[in-house]
Amino acid sequence: MPKLNALGLGNEKIGDVDFADMPDQRGSYAPPLYPGDYRFKLPKLTADMEVWDKLDTEDGVRLNVLLLDAAALTVVQSPGGTRDGESFELRISNQGFNRARKGEPEIRVSDMDYLLRDGLKITTKPKTNADYARALIAASEREFTATVEWTWRCNPKKDIYVDDGQGSTKQVEGQKGCGAKYYQGGASGVQKVYSDPNDASSALVWPERVECSGRDGVPCGASVRAFPQLRNFRS
Repeated sequence: MPKLNALGLGNEKIGDVDFADMPDQRGSYAPPLYPGDYRFKLPKLTADMEVWDKLDTEDGVRLNVLLLDAAALTVVQSPGGTRDGESFELRISNQGFNRARKGEPEIRVSDMDYLLRDGLKITTKPKTNADYARALIAASEREFTATVEWTWRCNPKKDIYVDDGQGSTKQVEGQKGCGAKYYQGGASGVQKVYSDPNDASSALVWPERVECSGRDGVPCGASVRAFPQLRNFRS
């Protein structure tokens, strides 16, 4: 191998993209969108895209839409503009859940219903799965606002990760998650913590990871990462 001076390298310019303008490496970790209000843009949707799936539920087959990868939502406006232009992956279905207040008759409404009615201002409720798909296709590239909330779920299908005591995590092979789920705030939910654990005057923030306390009296100890979900759709 020659020495550097023997290569005869010139002063030709290599590339025209500065470090600040480079995209993130594929596979690099990006923190989840922090809880708060965001404005999103739907992708261009067509019937032949691989975003449509079926979901078998107790109420029958429902439409499950996978807005992932190149078909993800685009963040149009974020708190402080810190995440503008980023992609946000969303799985949304027309599977209904009981939304009635305690003591009131059951009323089953899906997240997709709220997206269509409140976020996209579609006035006529779709009657079939195909109608729901057509409504979303018709709303392609339209914008809506929603609130990002975090949940934490100890996945019972995957080996857990635990805090290694050095600011990172390590996998425990053969030990699956317990299935426990945690929500933001409330009397029994996840609470905010100091951004600097050693400084009680630092800002309070939602923790990206929580330690799972276990389920049905059985301790767990998994370090569970936050998962962002959309709530409170509006135009």
